Amino acid sequence: MASTTPKASSNKETTNYARLCRLLVDVGTQALRDTLDVIHAPAILHAVLAANKPTLQGLRSRRIINATQWGKLFPVIPSAVSSKTFDITLLMILLRNLGGLPSPITGWDTLPAATDMSREADITRVKYLRNTVYAHAEQASVDDTTFNAYWRDIRGILLRLGGVRYKAAIDNLGNECMDPDTENHYKQLLSEWKKDEDNIKDKLKEIGAQIRDVGADIRDVGTEIRDFKKMLHGLTAATVTNRKESSDEGELR
Repeated sequence: MASTTPKASSNKETTNYARLCRLLVDVGTQALRDTLDVIHAPAILHAVLAANKPTLQGLRSRRIINATQWGKLFPVIPSAVSSKTFDITLLMILLRNLGGLPSPITGWDTLPAATDMSREADITRVKYLRNTVYAHAEQASVDDTTFNAYWRDIRGILLRLGGVRYKAAIDNLGNECMDPDTENHYKQLLSEWKKDEDNIKDKLKEIGAQIRDVGADIRDVGTEIRDFKKMLHGLTAATVTNRKESSDEGELR
């Protein structure tokens, strides 16, 4: 997928943005993968996927899961499936649709209340903060104050999802040097993740519109059937009346 990330020389604010992208893409992906592995143990993941294949096929037919992702879910040797091959978009889809994790109180697409510290709420927050960071994509830069606030929020979520073992990796990312090529790489990855999810939303809206159109067609057919029944009832009543009148005339003769 081609990147729309503007080329820019590296400075403190562009590096801030790239660090946030890397934190979300690298550590965020691992946190979601580890969460999936806890809910559905790797040793039985193939059985879980097989049991949920009708649901996943529905997602594939709606183009929410693409052909490449489908191949990762159902390799030639089923037991060879591994969450290590799943991209972050697919991990989000599976966490929402495989069962084992309740929907957040406010739903998957709404920022949870600050008091909701459930695992599902934090998964939703990962996506929300991804969108928040991506809002800076056009300039691809974040000032220090904003960076520190975003980093603190994302770090807290990832530590809750992955545990204290994530602390060292996160802290290292905060201090590690990044050359311009590395920065652009992570900016592109965050952009691709956002675009993949936007494509899914567009497909869902398209399907929703199609369903509404079908519903309207069904209502129109229902109206036509009711009108036809009324006409048929009128014709039947007229026929009965005519027969009765003919019978009455015969008796008078």
